[in-house]
Amino acid sequence: IAPIGPYKNAKRVVLVLPGFHKINSFKSFSLFCFKFEHNFGTIPIPDTVIMPKPQFLATELHGSRYSVGSGPILIIDRRTIKIFGFTFDGDKAPDGYFFVGRGPNVAHDSGVKVPIRGRDTVGMITAMNERYRGGQDIIIDLPAEYDINHIDWLSVYCYKFRVDFGHVSIMNISQRIPPYVPPQKRFDDIELSKIDGWPLISLLGTDDRLNFTFQLGPPGGRRGYQFMAHARPAKYVWYVNGYLADIYLKRGVTYTFNVEGGNDKSTSDFYNPLYISDDPFGGYAKLSNDEREQVKIVAGHNPDETAGRLCLWSQDGKDDEDADKFSSFIEYRRSLKLKCIETSKTATFHFTPTAETPDTLYYQSYSTYNMGWKIHVVDDLPKDIADFVEEPYQYDIWLQQHNLLNAREGSLSGGASYSDIHLYIISSILHLVICTASAFILLQ
Repeated sequence: IAPIGPYKNAKRVVLVLPGFHKINSFKSFSLFCFKFEHNFGTIPIPDTVIMPKPQFLATELHGSRYSVGSGPILIIDRRTIKIFGFTFDGDKAPDGYFFVGRGPNVAHDSGVKVPIRGRDTVGMITAMNERYRGGQDIIIDLPAEYDINHIDWLSVYCYKFRVDFGHVSIMNISQRIPPYVPPQKRFDDIELSKIDGWPLISLLGTDDRLNFTFQLGPPGGRRGYQFMAHARPAKYVWYVNGYLADIYLKRGVTYTFNVEGGNDKSTSDFYNPLYISDDPFGGYAKLSNDEREQVKIVAGHNPDETAGRLCLWSQDGKDDEDADKFSSFIEYRRSLKLKCIETSKTATFHFTPTAETPDTLYYQSYSTYNMGWKIHVVDDLPKDIADFVEEPYQYDIWLQQHNLLNAREGSLSGGASYSDIHLYIISSILHLVICTASAFILLQ
């Protein structure tokens, strides 16, 4: 234990007693100088002191939808609640947040979202879209104005449709609940609110860009989709023309949407029919009938017609956490490779925004939440937003080269003539010259 250094107007100092000692094991608390054996000050600890004590609630979480439930619920201190054995089918629900408030009933205007420790921050609380099976304990941190003495219930709440999935009443709370002590941060802790997101990419639906291709790719760590959409992303998200981007479409203009998000119904990861709606969350197939009635789909109504072949951008098995090290999505995408399944076809549909089309829409996946982002529908394309110019990715050239190489290797192994070999060598040299010239032009 090192000597303490200088402190100036410290708001709070937290001391951790060594071993299994408790505060009532001691008679006094002192600030002492061992070098000169001098006592700077002492606070006596009387034998009659009543220590604060955490308290379990009398009831547990229980809901009728999406398997909401829990084991015991412990009030650790006035602003910290621990929920043991939490269960919730967050991968099936439209969204779900821990929600606390005041009043006899759970109501949208009577409470606030609360963050999950280690997952959320005060500035960014994202919906629970994972499945909680009961093997994980959850700790939530209450805001100062909603401490344990100023709330009447704790709910798992759907903000999107204002539905209480299940709640527990907060009552008969002891006055001996410990005061709030914030979790102690380590030097290497990084708050999401302090992370700089990547610059937003906007694709304008100009006369030169009437086609948009939707493929799958990794979400780009905390600086990518999560920062852009302020939502916890799915395993894969939509890349538009190869980019994480929002789109601007002009009313009265017909656009073509090419979908390459996978059509394999045996897996939710690679079955992603595209649809355009006023729903920022997606996952239409997972919604109940009542929830679907609140969503307006403007294009891509039939999922059987909007699920195309799979084209996936990936890092060849690398962890997507590496994405936070890149300064922009452009730089990050250069670390990705695009691969497509050639045995299936691209799905295509058309969309013409009209005067009745809402100003803000979202491109999403039928099968999975939080994969897409905004479509801005405008009368005139904005002039104050720079139109992003896509960086060419010559996948077709790579594919042709790959197929040509395989074909040539097969013919050579079958006893090809010297003229075939010469033709293969010449074609390879010509291809190399063309690629080199293209790269030189791009650099200019």
